[in-house]
Amino acid sequence: MATPYTFDTHAQGPPELSDILGREKRGSIAMDGILRSEALVRAISGDSADFAAGLTLLLPTNQAFQQLDEIPEDVEKVLERHFIPQKVTAEQMKEGATVGAYEGTVLRFTESDGRVFVQADQRSPVEVMGAGTRAGSGTYFLVDQLFV
Repeated sequence: MATPYTFDTHAQGPPELSDILGREKRGSIAMDGILRSEALVRAISGDSADFAAGLTLLLPTNQAFQQLDEIPEDVEKVLERHFIPQKVTAEQMKEGATVGAYEGTVLRFTESDGRVFVQADQRSPVEVMGAGTRAGSGTYFLVDQLFV
């Protein structure tokens, strides 16, 4: 039986994404899904070799989940499409970066009329909201749709 992962409540230095995301009310449903996956918890805690090059998270809002009839049974796998195992800045997104998501989906960023969009494989483009919120373990941006 695997030992459950726990957060380091005595950590020093800048807050990790795990600290900040716990207070992000617009992404509370996504956080419930993230907490089901040890790999994703380690990623937002800054404790994952898979994310040694950085972490950019396209955090689905609660509204993204409310657009679905039900939350997917494989919500952890769906959320892995929102985790990018490298740093991607808002500027790189505007410049049209193409990156791979943690589970392998190709994500293409574009800019139109001053707004940034991301397209996951052949799915419809989704707007990336804001300039990102940074923490010790990475940066997150909000998106109002899931890559299902």
